[in-house]
Amino acid sequence: MGDGIVTGVRPESLKAEYDFIVVGAGAAGCVMAHRLSQDGRSRVLLIEGGGTDIGQAKVSDPRRWTENFGTDTDWCCSSVPQRHLNDRVIVTPVGRVIGGGSSINATVWLNGDKADYDAWEKAAGPNWTFQHVVRNFKKTERYEGGESAMRGGSGMIATRTSERSHPVTRAFIESAVACGKIDERDVNDIAGISDATGQKDINTDSEIRRISAAHGYLAPALNRENLTLLTDAPVVRLDIMGGECRGVFVSVEGQTRRIAAAKEVILCAGGLMSPKLLMLSGVGPADHLRGLGIPVLVDQPRIGENLHDHLLVRLAFSANGPTPPQTDTGHAGIAWHKSDRVLPGPDIQIFGRMHPQGVPGLNPVEGYGIMVGLMKPKSRGTVRLASADPAVAPVVDPNYFSDPADIDAYVAGMELGIAIGNGRGFDAMRKAQVSIPGGGREKIVEHIRANAGTYFHYVGTCAMGTDANAPVDEMLRVRGVARLRVVDASAMPEVPCCNTHAPVLSLAERGAELLLG
Repeated sequence: MGDGIVTGVRPESLKAEYDFIVVGAGAAGCVMAHRLSQDGRSRVLLIEGGGTDIGQAKVSDPRRWTENFGTDTDWCCSSVPQRHLNDRVIVTPVGRVIGGGSSINATVWLNGDKADYDAWEKAAGPNWTFQHVVRNFKKTERYEGGESAMRGGSGMIATRTSERSHPVTRAFIESAVACGKIDERDVNDIAGISDATGQKDINTDSEIRRISAAHGYLAPALNRENLTLLTDAPVVRLDIMGGECRGVFVSVEGQTRRIAAAKEVILCAGGLMSPKLLMLSGVGPADHLRGLGIPVLVDQPRIGENLHDHLLVRLAFSANGPTPPQTDTGHAGIAWHKSDRVLPGPDIQIFGRMHPQGVPGLNPVEGYGIMVGLMKPKSRGTVRLASADPAVAPVVDPNYFSDPADIDAYVAGMELGIAIGNGRGFDAMRKAQVSIPGGGREKIVEHIRANAGTYFHYVGTCAMGTDANAPVDEMLRVRGVARLRVVDASAMPEVPCCNTHAPVLSLAERGAELLLG
């Protein structure tokens, strides 16, 4: 495949039936297609609603990742006005190309904290222990530093640690240490990261070209005769009859076609689109579906519930003179923090940025940035249908800051971010704090409400659990519908305290293990 265009199957070559149908060629879908077709016997169809051009610069060069927003590689969703964010509409990008989010994200590669996966085990039982998750993290990764207790050396995705030599990176880490953090040479090789600082990892090659799930998982499998890739073909609904999923209805060149699944359908459409497809197919909150004229097959109130996400706020500082050109993807150090020491793991993530972007009156090359993330929000929102028409975008309401505790946690994180930006490591280069000069809780809260945006880490809308009311069981099977699973970020009961690409791949690897048994 290289960095170019993959050619999917021609419509006239489609079979009427496959053993497995995987809906969505995002990060999780690429994993599932690879693993399900690996035996050479099972006939696997991977369906992607978007295209295949991952060779275009805005995709292959992760430094240009935001150029994908609102284009052919984005489903172009947005939230409803967020009442606790000054009624702002938040743009919510979703990858519309093979590789999904892994093809349009910032290539941050992080594992998270043991407490994240202890929460998964509490919700979904012994199939989801920390040991299971770490084993599958290692299966995904081919780290340039080789294998260790927590890292994979021969997996599918090439990863490496960003260099630490840039002065902003060195300053960030020094300042974080002065604020009580511990300099860890490898933040992905420790189970507890609450007090860690260091430099992040990225899934790129040495020339800073993206290594997405399409590169790592899909490309090696495309020469298998038993794997078929169908692109530019949105699935409009699932074919559910008699309590089981028998296939899908898919739009191929403007015509709706039914394709059967002899064994199972695996839904990998992501945190926003998987619940949308279930609801279009009659599986979801009964009153909501009836209100749109959709026949109710399974009344499942929690489908589309539990939506949550990471929030990001940027802080800018001016420098005494030009800072050196950005290296790698421009991130300069990382740290985690507990806003309350009684928490089991960190709820705050802080990045350094070599050059701040989009700050009026500030030349980016004469400054540096601090980015503060709220990683464990208590607020929960919903995904709902706007229409029974599959072409209409879902109604996305993350309901940010509906729980007041999130503001308290975020203020604590912002205070640490400000302290790091003003820390001793930056003394030689800092001119002034441009964002929220003077600080203070009232100004910080005002800045959060006016500027917080999404990390694009939507999870939880088809959350797995041992609870009989959970939409998905501990094997990732949809309750009430046989031969149907959800394997993507929507199945996460709780978002981890890190960027979600690596955790999604680990979840999908575990999902393949559970399915293949």
